[in-house]
Amino acid sequence: MEARSSTLVALAEPRRALPIALASIALVATDLYATRDVQSVACLVVFIAAFVALVPATWRWAHAARRTTRFVVYALLCTALVAALTWLAPALLGFQSYVAHPPAAPAILALVLIAGFVLGRDIDMSQGLHAAEARNERLTHETEDARMLALRQHLDPHFLFNTLGAIAEWCREDAQVAERAILELSDMLRTLFDGIRTPMWPLSREVEVLLALHHLYALRDDERYRLEVRVADLPNASLPPLVLLPLFENALKHGRAGPPMELAVTSDTEIRVRIWNAGGFAGPREGGTGIETVERRLRLAFEDRARLAFATESRDGVAGTLTTVTLPRSPS
Repeated sequence: MEARSSTLVALAEPRRALPIALASIALVATDLYATRDVQSVACLVVFIAAFVALVPATWRWAHAARRTTRFVVYALLCTALVAALTWLAPALLGFQSYVAHPPAAPAILALVLIAGFVLGRDIDMSQGLHAAEARNERLTHETEDARMLALRQHLDPHFLFNTLGAIAEWCREDAQVAERAILELSDMLRTLFDGIRTPMWPLSREVEVLLALHHLYALRDDERYRLEVRVADLPNASLPPLVLLPLFENALKHGRAGPPMELAVTSDTEIRVRIWNAGGFAGPREGGTGIETVERRLRLAFEDRARLAFATESRDGVAGTLTTVTLPRSPS
């Protein structure tokens, strides 16, 4: 019922209603001119109305499930309508239609099958395009919000003052470390600003942001912020910019002392990004929005083909949190 009502609304749009009306007027006028039979014309009008009301909607219903039985129902409906117009109605009412002459029934049936397919397919493609545009618009807004949140976090005065204060201290104690810190901070900020200008970017760029952030933390305490990286041969895939950053940053900030953190990327039919840190997973923090934002952005970008999962996993006798983000190899 819902498919039929949405189909009728779509058929009422001028770009579809006008061609249907012109074709219907031409058929009715031709039959009226040739037969001068009101019954014949009335049957043709009823047939056109039944076609518009039932055939495109039935094709969409069949195509949505893509089951052979449903396409058989579609073919039987078209056959029944054509048979009623070309044989049943003339036999019962005693008229001879010009447009729907019985020998022309196979050709009429072929036209009905094709017309139902064309109209139904056009409606599906149009609605799919509108849905994709709406999803992309939502994704753009969500991406902008998340990117600005990430920038606010990393341009936060507390973060910058601490980092710049450490750099100032290193300038007196170790000029090489200070220079390295300035370059690391510059690289991270440059990459963050690059993320503002695009709704999607390569996985390799996302990993660059994570590693740049870790390098800054490690410069301040390389024993506390140890990281094992297993990201060789990154797959050629795209994702929303900075979507992994909150997860990685949580692992850096809230991970406990123990075995080093791990960042790993594996791929087969899907791509899996794994982040492990010491300290068991205790669930989302009260008032925190990072996990919810990540889930929402993944859902908008990939619908149900991306997943975010947390699990407690021990390593070297130390309880830890394993964060796994599963991504499709292609965004569409």
